[in-house]
Amino acid sequence: MPEYHVDTLANGLRLVTIEMPHLHNAELICYFGTGGRHESAEFAGISHFLEHMLFRGAGHYPNSSAIERAFEAIGGAVNASTDTESTCYHSRIHPTQAAKGIEIFAEMLRNPLFNDLEIERRIIIEEAREDFNEQGAQTNPDNLMATLLWPEQPLGMPLIGSDRSLEAIDLTALRNFHRQNYMPQNTVIACSGAIKRSSVLSAVETFFGDWQGDEPLRAKEALPHHPGPHQQWTLDSDSQINLQIAFPMAGRSDPHPLRFSLLRRLLSWGGSALLPQRLREECGLTYAVEANCSMLSDTGYFSIDLAIAPKNLIPALKETLDVLHRLREKPPETAALEAARTSYLYDIEFSLDQPEAMTVRYGWGLQADCLRTLEQDREEVQHIEPVQIQKLCRELFTKEQLHLVIVGPWDINQRPAVDKMLQGF
Repeated sequence: MPEYHVDTLANGLRLVTIEMPHLHNAELICYFGTGGRHESAEFAGISHFLEHMLFRGAGHYPNSSAIERAFEAIGGAVNASTDTESTCYHSRIHPTQAAKGIEIFAEMLRNPLFNDLEIERRIIIEEAREDFNEQGAQTNPDNLMATLLWPEQPLGMPLIGSDRSLEAIDLTALRNFHRQNYMPQNTVIACSGAIKRSSVLSAVETFFGDWQGDEPLRAKEALPHHPGPHQQWTLDSDSQINLQIAFPMAGRSDPHPLRFSLLRRLLSWGGSALLPQRLREECGLTYAVEANCSMLSDTGYFSIDLAIAPKNLIPALKETLDVLHRLREKPPETAALEAARTSYLYDIEFSLDQPEAMTVRYGWGLQADCLRTLEQDREEVQHIEPVQIQKLCRELFTKEQLHLVIVGPWDINQRPAVDKMLQGF
């Protein structure tokens, strides 16, 4: 049986279905190819704002409570998220209720009422304030890193926007942004679980088939990075320092993306991962350290995050950079790479019982033009050798690409030592 099916409606909307008859639930997701990098500086945060507003009533569902109750009646728990390049609406549903779930989403996404704008504005402004301290300084390391990587670009603006841009967003701006981006050519619907492709396709054609729209807005290309290293230090009255190190990368255009997945696991997943083993188990410098990979269409970055006591800033940064330096100089041990490879292959198997994971894989993959089968991933990951990881680390972990964000109660006297370490990396 094929892993998935893709159907394209006459209006350009795409549907991906993943039949998983052994399950007893289903997942329904609607993706739109629009996010933070499609916004202007004047209306920064409008993608996220619009996402919130679609829950404020649509069609014959007059308010958010009516929408939530409608999903709950079919076993659902509707939610949404906005990122740099896409907006996603999703809900678990009972598999016998897929058609009803599609009908509710059609009302939400096509016919928003835009109720309670000022109430929602206040909620979003409160949400945005979670990223600022009492002095009004931005303290979210991800936001600070985006600005450091992509200064004065849409990619560098916080997804939630600013007080100024949130106040500027009015009904006209919301309606225009909805019209310009929420259209069939920019939409992927994905459904997985104990469902039938034919019945899901029939429902999508019924509730979305007459939908029409123009060409969606195109995202602005990322500008080239300037050679580093680059730093951003932000004082905050916390008990710990949050440290993020990032290295820009090519994004989804990279021909061998699973190298980054294995490198991420090698560095921070599991008890034998290199960074936890060194920083936590051997040196006692942190409780948790995590490597992440953000792959956008034409850019992205590989990052490492840790929280540390202020006195541990210098030794923790040194040990982290030493681990990366050793990966540049010597291939990882075969046993360590095999552990990372095995955990990845197990996760692939586990996803066969997780409709959400399968819907994201194929729904997001189709929307992002990055559609990969489980078999493709199995085949690629089994042929990645230690020398390939070393080659990747030599290309990725360089002084010129190093970006560092430090947030917390750091001491000005720590900066010369950090500068020296970065220049010597």
